[in-house]
Amino acid sequence: MDPSASITIDDSLWPLLLVKFPRVFTNAQQEQYLSQLLTYLRRGERYVGVLDTHLLKNPSAEQRQRQADFIKEHEVLFRQCSLGTAGIVTSPLMALGARILIHLKPMPTPYYVASSLPAAVTWAADRLELAGLLAPAERVRRHFGLLAERRTG
Repeated sequence: MDPSASITIDDSLWPLLLVKFPRVFTNAQQEQYLSQLLTYLRRGERYVGVLDTHLLKNPSAEQRQRQADFIKEHEVLFRQCSLGTAGIVTSPLMALGARILIHLKPMPTPYYVASSLPAAVTWAADRLELAGLLAPAERVRRHFGLLAERRTG
């Protein structure tokens, strides 16, 4: 299967969890993603998520409902571990889908809708910093080239 057709999870900058969604995904792929997400939640470690949905077409009603059910089922873990989630949403249809999902089940943690990866990562790094995770916040900013240049003198 073409890797670009899968939901990819990148934890190489943990406690930043970057999830990229393809244009469309199957219910089985969604279940695999949710299972992996539950593994992270069960670690009990604080993290921030960035969901890159810029390629994603509108998920099915069943997929939106499954996501809402998952959030509801694991709300306590989300509140304990998640510092927030930034979603990259570039289409009006996806923005509507996000509003429907949040209406079905309000997010238990802070949520930010960004129009670009740099905006989402900046927000995520700020959330890490606010939680006292200064080194990871700086590492994330450095990785994405978002460190402000320091002036001397």
